[in-house]
Amino acid sequence: MEKINKTASALLRQKAEELLKKKSAATTSSLSEVESLRLIHELEVHQIELELQNKELGRAWADAEVVNDKYIRLYDFAPLGYFTLSGKGEIIELNLNGARMLGKDRQHLKSSLFGFFVSEETKPIFSLFLEKAFKSKAKESCEVIMDSAGSLLFHVLLTGVVSDNEEHCLVTAVDITERKQAEEAVKESEEKFRKVFSCSRDALILIDKETGNILDANDYAFRLYGYSRDEILNLKNTHLSFEPVKTALALKEFIERIEVRYHKKKDGTVFPVDISASRFMMNGREVVLASIRDITDRLKAEEEIKLKNDELLHINAEKDKFFSIIAHDLRGPFNGFLGLTQIMSEKSSNLSLNELQVISRSMNKSATNLFDLLNNLLEWARMQQHATNFEPKSLLLLPFATTILQPLLDSANKKGIELIIHIPENLQVFADENMLSSTIRNLSSNAVKFTPAGGKVNISAKATADGTIEISVKDSGIGMNAEILANMFTLSKSIGRKGTDGEPSTGLGLLLCKDFIEKNGGKIWAESEEGKGSTFYFTLSGPSGQKQEEALQNTIPDSKITNPVNNL
Repeated sequence: MEKINKTASALLRQKAEELLKKKSAATTSSLSEVESLRLIHELEVHQIELELQNKELGRAWADAEVVNDKYIRLYDFAPLGYFTLSGKGEIIELNLNGARMLGKDRQHLKSSLFGFFVSEETKPIFSLFLEKAFKSKAKESCEVIMDSAGSLLFHVLLTGVVSDNEEHCLVTAVDITERKQAEEAVKESEEKFRKVFSCSRDALILIDKETGNILDANDYAFRLYGYSRDEILNLKNTHLSFEPVKTALALKEFIERIEVRYHKKKDGTVFPVDISASRFMMNGREVVLASIRDITDRLKAEEEIKLKNDELLHINAEKDKFFSIIAHDLRGPFNGFLGLTQIMSEKSSNLSLNELQVISRSMNKSATNLFDLLNNLLEWARMQQHATNFEPKSLLLLPFATTILQPLLDSANKKGIELIIHIPENLQVFADENMLSSTIRNLSSNAVKFTPAGGKVNISAKATADGTIEISVKDSGIGMNAEILANMFTLSKSIGRKGTDGEPSTGLGLLLCKDFIEKNGGKIWAESEEGKGSTFYFTLSGPSGQKQEEALQNTIPDSKITNPVNNL
């Protein structure tokens, strides 16, 4: 290409120089020096213009070559056979796949008659196809059998249209051997087909594609829909569908696979089915074989899996939030604990006995807080893994609660908080001992934690009219705002805050209480107002066999309230 461009440029330059010499000779005597210079300038500009045009022409030729190369690649490597035939059927041009179909090299096939490769029985069909294509100037199609040298017979679908100059027919050849073999197999194996049709574990229904009439069905279809053979053969396929419009459209457009469609039985029962369809010719008409499977159980299983997955995602999200909260809340006590140990290790020789005692008490407090937090963490983890034993039994509530609250008396006394138990002496509950113990301990500990010095904490219980036992823990503490109250039993937001003496709190204890109470079949809730204290309630079942009237009478008057702070 570059060589051609240079040759053209040289020729143009040569012609321009010859013209210039002739013109210069003729006008030398008559032209002034100024006019000569102007003429030379114009010639130089013209020369530059010619050079630019030459470059543009070169680029255009290069682009044309690229386009031509793409066309050749598309033409040659297409998965179909492409042939350009004359009116007599001579092969003028063909692509590589066309040559493979005919079993010879492409160069040797040019000028050969295409009909030479068509079987004797289908040559008339090919001749008529080519004649009609040239006469009608419209797209024509036919099916022929090819008989190429060295290969087995194969079926080909030919589609042809006359070129714009009407001199050639452009033919596309598609190998349809597999399709034809399948059609022949269906025709020739009707007995085998009938056997498979009858014994299939899916409902099989043979449908006339044009009318929608049911031509046949197998035994499983009769059982599935509840019709007898005579009844179902008098129906259309839409009669079996709960969505007849969609079913009619699917048959008309022939949709091979429908993952979910709702059908109905003879008694009106609606159920989901999965449908696969195939079509073929039978006795001169196009039919559709629909394979229908009841997928009721599968959809139920998929829905259950979806629910389980959603539940798992929710649990994982809650665990992520939980670990984030724990990581934050563990850091504080550990930092304090480490700071105190650092002071003792670096300055113990300079500390007085009183200072060492203060540090020791602070370390003990930090260790106790860490132990409580880790204990709650362990219980919560065991609960989430369903590793906590659940062994409910009847418990006498008053002595049980008094024993559980005994370790809390020390922290209550230090803050001057009056701890009051108001529980009937013979009131019993039916609950798991460990879960109830953890619930009472966590709720009462929180009440002391968020109640300032000189306050009160009341633990009460009573039998209700619906047969449950309602237990409450009421304090005169700092209370809660609406945001904390709304999020206290979830991990959606951290509600950890310090107590009135700086005691740490993670909110994990409340999550444990909720899980434990719900495990025992009860409910838990709270009422609170900022600055006016809080009351936590939870319910449990009463012991089996206890009469409701007796439980309601087993309350004690206010004058007999016991104060474990003073009495224990």
